[in-house]
Amino acid sequence: MVALGACACSQVALTGRSQLLLVSDAEVAKLAKESRTKFLQEADSKRALVTEQDAADGKFVAMVNRVASRIVQAAALEKVAQWRPYVVRVDQVNANASADGTIVVYTGILPVAQTEAGLAVILGHEIAHVVARHSGERLSQMLVAQNVSNVTAALASPAYQGAVGAALGLGAQYGVLLPFSRQHESEADHLGIYYMAKAGYDPAEAPRLWERMSAKGGGAPPEFMSSHPSDATRIAQLRAWLPDARRYYENQSLPLPAVLGR
Repeated sequence: MVALGACACSQVALTGRSQLLLVSDAEVAKLAKESRTKFLQEADSKRALVTEQDAADGKFVAMVNRVASRIVQAAALEKVAQWRPYVVRVDQVNANASADGTIVVYTGILPVAQTEAGLAVILGHEIAHVVARHSGERLSQMLVAQNVSNVTAALASPAYQGAVGAALGLGAQYGVLLPFSRQHESEADHLGIYYMAKAGYDPAEAPRLWERMSAKGGGAPPEFMSSHPSDATRIAQLRAWLPDARRYYENQSLPLPAVLGR
């Protein structure tokens, strides 16, 4: 436990939260590159990768490139990776960014984004996950949870080891991993609204985007069983952060602090 505590020495940019990191940035980037390469190859084989010459969706490529470039610059990540945005023709309302520099925007999310500012909310959030090293933290949490479950189950009576292991697995998921996942999503919202403001996009669009997401629906599970905060929670948080984030929209030369509130 002392060794694990010694590893929890990293702080998340802007929020200042301490985090447990047992997986290196290089390993996270390597895993991300392997996963993204496979995904993009499959998308290409299905002719789902959108180019600027695409008659239906080509107009979105330049917009995604432009917004991604501005968000990356606002987050001071230009030298961290070789950033490569892709637009993929998939109806799913989704987008993601990974530590190897890959940014993927599904065409299904564009009608919800509606504008460049709406897309900036989305990409600010996704790039914030990379800044905050959430993938490495999630992998670290899973490693710890798996090790604790294995050790505790091994100490139980052989007749009950299966039940103990299953119960610990559920306890870790609902008591630790999902709350941390919700914390990561809120943290990415928090960083993202500052990055979009710093990039020159009105942060007032952030709660409006989530109002549109909420109106779209989708039958989300109760918040305690979900990996994401409820739409109402996100909207309330974004509105609370909006007045301070607006300062960086109105004066984009204003440097972001190491930790907000200091």
